[in-house]
Amino acid sequence: MAEPNHMPTKAPGEPMWARPIRTLLDRAEADEPGEVTYVEQRPARTETARLLGVAEGAPLVLRQRVVVQEEMPREFISLWLDPDLARATGLDIQAPVSASVRRLIESATGRRFGSVAEHLIARRPTSAEAKALGLARNVPVLAILATVADTQERPVLVVDLARPGESREPADVYAL
Repeated sequence: MAEPNHMPTKAPGEPMWARPIRTLLDRAEADEPGEVTYVEQRPARTETARLLGVAEGAPLVLRQRVVVQEEMPREFISLWLDPDLARATGLDIQAPVSASVRRLIESATGRRFGSVAEHLIARRPTSAEAKALGLARNVPVLAILATVADTQERPVLVVDLARPGESREPADVYAL
C-alpha cells in the first residue's frame, strides 16, 4: 500500500490523473513497442456478452496485444467488438493500427465515446496472458475490465487490460 502523503509515481509526460483505459483508447498501437498477437472472431463469453448487451455466444472479434516497456512485456490487452465494427475500423487485421482506437471507431461510425465503466479485478491469468507476460499460471494479474460506451450510453467495445499483479500497486489521485 502507498504510504500516507506519498504520491504515486507516473510515467514521464503522463498526467497524474491518467486512466489506463483512456490512455489505451487514445494511443496508436504503432507508436509503442508491442505486438498484436491474435485477431479472430470468437463467440461472446458470458461476462463480455453482458457488458456489450449481446447474446452469449454472439460472434465478436477478439483482438489481443502485448505491450512492451523496457524490453519486458507489461500489459496484455484484449478488445472485444462487433465484427462489422472491427472490419470498418481495420481492427480485424493482425497488425498494429496507426491511429487510436477512439479515432478509428469515431471516424468509422460517427459514434462518439461518452464514458468508460471500469472494474478492477485480481485474478489468475488466462493461458494467453500467462504466455505473453511470461507468468506462471498461479501468479495473479491485476486486470481492468472496462466497457466503453458512446454518448447515448450504448456499449461500443469491451477492454480487458491485464498487468502482472506482483509488480502493481493500485493508486489513484483526484481533486477534492
